[in-house]
Amino acid sequence: MKNEKTKMHYAWKIVIACILMKLGTGGACAAAVGNFITPIVQDLGCKVSQLTMFTSIQAISMALLYTTAARMITTKKVGLVIGISSVLEVIGLALMGTYQTVQMFYFSGAMIGIAQAFTGFVSIPILLNMWFRKKNGTVLGVVTAVGTAATILYTLLSAKLITDLGWRNAYFIMAAMSAVITIPAVFALIRSPKEMGCEPYGASEKEDTQEEVSAAASTHSLTKKQAFQLPLLYIAWTACVLYSYACGVSGYATNFATIELKQSINFGAAVGVFSNLGGTLSSVIVGKINDRRGVKAGLLWGGITTALGYLTMFLSFQNPIFVYPAMFIVGLGNSMYMVQCPLLARNIVGSGHYSEIWSLMMMVNSLIGGGLYASIGLFYDKFGSYRGAFIMGIVLYAVAGVLGAISINQNRKLQARFQNADI
Repeated sequence: MKNEKTKMHYAWKIVIACILMKLGTGGACAAAVGNFITPIVQDLGCKVSQLTMFTSIQAISMALLYTTAARMITTKKVGLVIGISSVLEVIGLALMGTYQTVQMFYFSGAMIGIAQAFTGFVSIPILLNMWFRKKNGTVLGVVTAVGTAATILYTLLSAKLITDLGWRNAYFIMAAMSAVITIPAVFALIRSPKEMGCEPYGASEKEDTQEEVSAAASTHSLTKKQAFQLPLLYIAWTACVLYSYACGVSGYATNFATIELKQSINFGAAVGVFSNLGGTLSSVIVGKINDRRGVKAGLLWGGITTALGYLTMFLSFQNPIFVYPAMFIVGLGNSMYMVQCPLLARNIVGSGHYSEIWSLMMMVNSLIGGGLYASIGLFYDKFGSYRGAFIMGIVLYAVAGVLGAISINQNRKLQARFQNADI
């Protein structure tokens, strides 16, 4: 009996597998554009927005399969589904080192996007929701933080590889590394609670914290039909869409440093590192804020840090060195889409039908936010500067925070009515 109590819950092996996904394919694919934009644009003679269309195609491909991914992850052998998808990610990344025209990158964008429908924004929150009834926000934050840290490492690595070996060889090496780190772990470790014959972590425990208050607020788990009949869900959903688009602004930081500020690729890589360092801290901080202080506090954190960061960014036009602290501060609010939005949705709809509801929400989030990612590059293509993009980022974060807070207030009133009806 004592050994049973001290034995590590299988949920933590799932966390290990998710971390290895982030350290491998997740980090490599996240760094597949940033440092590569300038050398590829110069080599192939294309526009920035033409190349970054890769990201929009990736997001659209991902979004169209979100509902399919959510269904397969919850009904099929989850390790097999995610494992095959991880292999597809690696192939798509490796192929990018072979392309001779910008349009060929769109094929890899579609391939990686299809794969990430089963490995990324939807699958990991759903997988962790399967396995954690307690500390869900903190665990999601930690996994996301590792992913951001991995992006830092691949950003530094890609800058070194591009400088020393060229951008094509950089893609080949990153693909090989991600395959070794991710694929064996996914096939070996990822299982569902049903496959393992055990309850999720914390299913039988109670703790008097904000986390449990949030869980109690979700006692009335909404069905998909009930959820999509609530106006407050659409308010929260709009907030998620705005976060989706606004988070894309920071993705142009490296290109901003190299093209607009006329700095080196290594300088641009360092900008990405500072952004991702902030993002790493943000993922952990936002997860803990949600568990301890509630969802509204997480929204406030994102709005303040983003506004302060982009306002500081304007100082970099006078001295490029200011881009480092500016992007670090921006990074502190950059987990709003990956961490805050899933927790906002879960707070409203509960855990019972979360996967099918969140997958539909994410489909629209990515179609709009991700599909419009290339439009951010138009600020430079049309006006020769990213100033307008920085201002847009501040405004979108502010509006999203307000809408998120409104949805939370409306949800509290709804839960109070449910409780009174039960009495």
